[in-house]
Amino acid sequence: MSKKYLTFDCYGTLLNENNTYDEIEKLARKIGVDSTLARQRFQNYQDDCNNMHPYLDYDLLTRNNLIHLDYQFGLEHQFEKYFVDVLIAHQNLKPFPEVINTLQTLIDRNYQLIPMSNSSWDIIDKNVQSLKVPFDVWTAEDVHAYKPDLRFFKTVEKEYGFTAQNHWHIAEGYDSDIISADKMNWPSIWINRPQIETPSPILPTHMVSDLTATLNFLK
Repeated sequence: MSKKYLTFDCYGTLLNENNTYDEIEKLARKIGVDSTLARQRFQNYQDDCNNMHPYLDYDLLTRNNLIHLDYQFGLEHQFEKYFVDVLIAHQNLKPFPEVINTLQTLIDRNYQLIPMSNSSWDIIDKNVQSLKVPFDVWTAEDVHAYKPDLRFFKTVEKEYGFTAQNHWHIAEGYDSDIISADKMNWPSIWINRPQIETPSPILPTHMVSDLTATLNFLK
């Protein structure tokens, strides 16, 4: 039987990132600034690929984000001093409710599971332990590039020999993953949990509201 591969966006697709953002809100309340605004600013910085060039490890990216939060609120070292707390919160993300059972079903259907994560070695190990199934994990630290950089996608494709017949890419990240998958001519499934409208004319092969729904297309 020929091999079948699934690549995944990890955060937002398999793991719920709220634990990290909740930690930022908690710290903002402790420091005495607008917690909702702090959460949004932190998330915007972390999602902006301009902050990832040239390459830097994920822990430094997070620290720079906290320094940037201090700057935006006119503070000195107030968020930054909780750098370790934020990393610990990120290590302890939990899977979405349907994820573990769905991943096991995909393994039973003989798929090899390959997360491609904008993360680093010291964080991703604990993240994937919470998913309780075997993975072949790739991080930004492995390739010194963050998605949507096509270097990440091309490196993984070359390693496994993906074709349109043996591989799907599954992701919540539209800008970081779905657009790049389209450029790579990868068939894709967009996990659109909030059911937002497609941000651009580029369409995934399929769109679903949770991971379980991907089973309709992955036989």
